[in-house]
Amino acid sequence: MKLSALLASGVVLLGLAGPAAANTIGGITVADSDWSYVVDYCNDLDGLSVSDAYHTKPSRVAELSASSIKLSSITQSDCQNAGLI
Repeated sequence: MKLSALLASGVVLLGLAGPAAANTIGGITVADSDWSYVVDYCNDLDGLSVSDAYHTKPSRVAELSASSIKLSSITQSDCQNAGLI
């Protein structure tokens, strides 16, 4: 067995190549590629009244670009619970 294959096997056995940390908000797992849209939307909701936050919708471009989550389903409370605001 080659040394590199032996080392790779050891890394897997030791758990050093574990899964990447998942981004979650409101109980929904969000792909890393979409997380920036979530953060931006939460920033838009930051500082708004509950009523204004309820009526605030993400931009159409952001909503269509984030494929792993429907941004409009995120509430101001979700953002607060996720520690984003």
